[in-house]
Amino acid sequence: MERGAGGGPGDGSGDAGRGSRPDVGSQTDRLCAEIRDRARYLAERARGLSAPDSGAGRHARARLLEVDAETLADLAEDLLRVAAGLAASAFVPAPRDIGGATSPGARPRILIAEDDDDEREAIAAGLEADYEVAAVSDGSQALASARLGMPDLVVLDLRLPGIDGLAVLDSLRSDLHTAEVPVILLSGQADDATRVRALDLGAADFVQKPASLQELRARIERTLRLTRRQSHLRALAQTDVLTGLANLRAFRGRLDDEVRRARRYGTSLTCIMADMDHLKPVNDAFGHAAGDRAIAAVADVLRSQLRATDMGARYGGDEFVLLLPHTSAGDGRILAERLCQRLATADLSVGDRKVSLRTSFGVAELGPEAGLDDGADLVRHADEALYAAKRSGRGRVEVHSRAPSP
Repeated sequence: MERGAGGGPGDGSGDAGRGSRPDVGSQTDRLCAEIRDRARYLAERARGLSAPDSGAGRHARARLLEVDAETLADLAEDLLRVAAGLAASAFVPAPRDIGGATSPGARPRILIAEDDDDEREAIAAGLEADYEVAAVSDGSQALASARLGMPDLVVLDLRLPGIDGLAVLDSLRSDLHTAEVPVILLSGQADDATRVRALDLGAADFVQKPASLQELRARIERTLRLTRRQSHLRALAQTDVLTGLANLRAFRGRLDDEVRRARRYGTSLTCIMADMDHLKPVNDAFGHAAGDRAIAAVADVLRSQLRATDMGARYGGDEFVLLLPHTSAGDGRILAERLCQRLATADLSVGDRKVSLRTSFGVAELGPEAGLDDGADLVRHADEALYAAKRSGRGRVEVHSRAPSP
């Protein structure tokens, strides 16, 4: 699947800390492209073998082969996206730089962006006892390290070579993955206009240089405490309690953001609506507690196939919605068919009975023409495709007719 073209800051030039690897990147691209193309060729052959008159056993085996081949193609596309992001960033964090997401009990990860070598090293040395510290010297490196490493907090000097601190802050806030990372700005210029501009852009705090290490540590701790509290409250407000997916309010806010981003950068955006086919008989026969378990089980299957950039939400009752940035309708169909197949063969044990999790899916892609209500139109078209799937026999996938053919 397309599922997200890579990208990132930087122009490929830089100093010894950057570690650009064009030869390895180009080899990775070629290998991933070959895997993807071979997998899709295999999927096409499998589709040819699964003709309706080919016999039930042969048809089922060919269908599974097709799904496996498309899964392999998806993995190759994801590898291509990661490789493209690494190549575009042109900065590989040093060993002490930030890694993946913070695990429970792990030390918070702090990214320091300061062009003065002595001051950068002094701040890093003063924080290393209590934090995982990354230190970079310019704005391009700061953006790359933040996007690749996802720090818990950024200490950002206002005056940086290349991209200054305010521009870095603006870029971090504009990026879905770093929009919530708190930033403390450092500056020797503390005029009111600069402070106001920094706060308008979303800085968590503003520290005037020279600042004592004790003051900086206190402000870092205060910001981290506030961020943890806000994150917890936001998660409670935006999460569906039964499924752990996003709730409808969170989905609507994300939908607006993704539509604007797709329009701005000319990328594809696909929505999938999903609705369980036989929940009412489950509720009638076993009670609503069993129905809730079935809803949660379907949500688990949906969640298992989403990328970090995708969003899954409970739309209401036994209906779900998936939002897939950088994904065409054709690629959305492939994902929906994989989910449909898995749910068709899954069931839930309720006492000595098995409850079906069969689900129908509708797929729609954001249209090429900007409208007054793009987000609502996208969801409506996916819902129309879903009801077409219901009318066609349930347990199947339909793509909205306006969407381009896969």
